[in-house]
Amino acid sequence: MRHFKQVQFEERFVMQKMIYSDKPVKETAELLNRDKSTVYREIERNKTRGYHAQEAQVEYLKRKNLKKRKLDVNGLLRLIVLTFLMNGDSPELISQYLKTMFPEDASMRLSHESIYQWLYAQKNEKGEYRFTKLLFTKRKIRQNRSNTYKNRAKDPSKKNIKERPEEANDKSVIGHLEGDLIVSSGNDSYLLTLVERKAAFTWGIKLPSKDAETVTRGITEALGSLPDGFVKSITFDNGSEFSMHKTIENALNCNVYFADPYSSWQRGLNEHINGRIRYYLPKKKSFAHLTDEFIDDSIFSINARPRKSRGWKSPADILNSHLVAFQT
Repeated sequence: MRHFKQVQFEERFVMQKMIYSDKPVKETAELLNRDKSTVYREIERNKTRGYHAQEAQVEYLKRKNLKKRKLDVNGLLRLIVLTFLMNGDSPELISQYLKTMFPEDASMRLSHESIYQWLYAQKNEKGEYRFTKLLFTKRKIRQNRSNTYKNRAKDPSKKNIKERPEEANDKSVIGHLEGDLIVSSGNDSYLLTLVERKAAFTWGIKLPSKDAETVTRGITEALGSLPDGFVKSITFDNGSEFSMHKTIENALNCNVYFADPYSSWQRGLNEHINGRIRYYLPKKKSFAHLTDEFIDDSIFSINARPRKSRGWKSPADILNSHLVAFQT
């Protein structure tokens, strides 16, 4: 199937020369490898006192710039989208919300890609992006991740992630977690994050220090209230704060695994959740002054938000259903 491609300026110049030479439209179309109707429409649409390539290009650009996105012309839709963004919702989740809210009104629905394109098209008079700061990543450009990591020597006393059971890798069984430590600006406070892989449920515990004893106590206190046997494994990076892994294994009766050095993608879910947490705890700001209540509210908001990857169920709902089933 041939995909349509917009007529280029060079092609318009060829059309102009062919017209001046009294060549038929069919011959021009064959020369440009275009359908005859495409050439005919181009000439009829963009001619002024005849067909001139430069004038045709100007007319085309005028029409292109006049095209308005749905969010430009629909004030109510724009207000709803911006409100959701200010609440920390992703464009993909907003798109799903709109489908639910306006199932019969196509004018009030749009794809997540349309939201992204509109956001990145909005600039102020200084050329600065107006709304990208509402995205939890706050990126000024959209990025694709493609990185290569090297494996280095491993501590033989640790279990490597390659030893982790398949049920943890494919997220088929509840109870397999990933863990990390978020550092406050100025290294004056720390946030321990633990994420259950199947439910994507997150625990966030503010810590005053990142020494191994403090971190270990935070892990065991956060997970100690879960039923015995519920936590099956935790996967960390190779930071020294997780060096008391044997104590964690004994306290929670689980296995502790370690990702390869400089391979954060092996704990991709945890890294992704850390990015969401950074919406509430920006990298360049200290969170030492923030209360435990603020931290709890932020983590609650993340756990209560439905996820496309989880069938539009929230992590909190998924974890609670599994806990009920586990105890019956």
